[in-house]
Amino acid sequence: MKEQLKKADLLGLAIIAAAVISYSVRSIWSVYQTVAVVLGGLLVVASLTLKTDEIRRSLGRRSARFGINSAASVVFLIGILALVNYLGAQHVKRVDTTSEKIYSLSDQSTGVVQQVKQDLHVKAFYPGGDYAPARDLLDLYKGRNSKMSYEFIDPDKQPQVAQQYSVTQYGDFQNPLSGESYRYGTLVLEMGGKTERIEKQSEPVREEDITNALMKIVKGEKKTIYFTQGHGEKNIEDSERNGYSNAKGGLEKEGYVVKAVNLVQEAKVLDDTAVLVVAGPMSEPFPNEMDQIDGFLNKGGSVLILLDPPPAPSLSEFMKKWSIDVGNNFVVDASGVGRLFGAGPTIPLVTRYSRHKITENFKVMTFFPFVRSVTPVDPPINGVTVEKLLESNERSWGETNLKSTEATFDEKTDLKGPVSLAAVATKPQGENKKSRLVVYGNSAFASNGAYGLQGNGNLFLNTVSWLAQDENFISIRPKSPDDRRITMTEAQGRFVNYVLVLLLPVGIIGAGIRVWVRRRK
Repeated sequence: MKEQLKKADLLGLAIIAAAVISYSVRSIWSVYQTVAVVLGGLLVVASLTLKTDEIRRSLGRRSARFGINSAASVVFLIGILALVNYLGAQHVKRVDTTSEKIYSLSDQSTGVVQQVKQDLHVKAFYPGGDYAPARDLLDLYKGRNSKMSYEFIDPDKQPQVAQQYSVTQYGDFQNPLSGESYRYGTLVLEMGGKTERIEKQSEPVREEDITNALMKIVKGEKKTIYFTQGHGEKNIEDSERNGYSNAKGGLEKEGYVVKAVNLVQEAKVLDDTAVLVVAGPMSEPFPNEMDQIDGFLNKGGSVLILLDPPPAPSLSEFMKKWSIDVGNNFVVDASGVGRLFGAGPTIPLVTRYSRHKITENFKVMTFFPFVRSVTPVDPPINGVTVEKLLESNERSWGETNLKSTEATFDEKTDLKGPVSLAAVATKPQGENKKSRLVVYGNSAFASNGAYGLQGNGNLFLNTVSWLAQDENFISIRPKSPDDRRITMTEAQGRFVNYVLVLLLPVGIIGAGIRVWVRRRK
């Protein structure tokens, strides 16, 4: 019996290990695990007690002392590594080396999540109860604001929760063209009694989806953006190249309600108007319409006007009231920079922006196909503050000879560059109210054909956000990740397979045999 107890230390350790493994698998500590740990501990203690003399003799040997020193060194090293790992876990630093920074939040996403002032919880319904890409994305947001938390729920294992939140969109999907497999699911965001949903079907959740949902839940009440109609303005329902359906979609993603309005049929600008947009009228609006717009501004309203070059109207009489001069010209860019992007001299490429909230940290290019000058009047009318928003480069000018087939700069008649292409005017209107007016010399930059070019869409959305007094949501929107998959023919695929699976292993084994043979000799 005594000899058997001496050998019971290994059995005791095995019993303790089994209890710990059982807990790690089930995440439940029961009385059985407690009994196992106590029993195992008693066996280890009894065994070591009976082997005291043997242990003392063993420790007295030189080899034992050397082994103890080595063991102590290993334990010390493990302790240092554990401390470094702990400190690293407490102070996480991510480095994104991708060209498009797809593993980092965009400026807009960072700004939006930092606006969350209450506890916000995300319930992510995915098959299997988890999905690494979605978890990684949510971790990026959580890392920016500790008030945000999330949990993954398997709708099949917790059907009562899925039914409570009316979750039906989830599953696994394989793209028949690319062969790419991914999961899609439903995300429910809850904050202070407000709820937003992200329902994806046959596509994975993206940064843009989460940011737009956060924006809606943070903003709360939806603001309405009205686009005027009746004088050939851009149509927000038109999906053709010259339409504004992309601009409408971009605004709706950011939580705005977008509608069309004909001011001829209204006695005044509607009361629920957050921003009134006049996008590219082809004929002069009626005087009573301009009076409505002017009255709306003088009550602290916000207006965005996008005017195209002649023969489109300049609304000059209205603009004078707000210290803005709309030139009877079109801007020519002779620098040749635009040619690198397939743009001709009548499509100025803009990289010069003023220090305004709309263009704050704006470091992307914008294109303005066929644009006229929009210049602040100096000095402005009393009470009005006006400034240019962006301008063309030095090698551009405002061409006034509208009938010429070959534009050349004329010092006497043309406007020397750089040329202001947009202006911002503000005017205090009593307590806590301010008129806001932004005028662009072009409406095509926000049309479907140009909306996706570089920063055009961002510039348009930033302008509307500033006019709607949503300055906290002005920034560069997230980009979709590039498709960087390598497409190979069947023969190329076989070649790569042979190299990786056959040639490389055989080469390594062959090199090893050669070294072994040479050493034997």
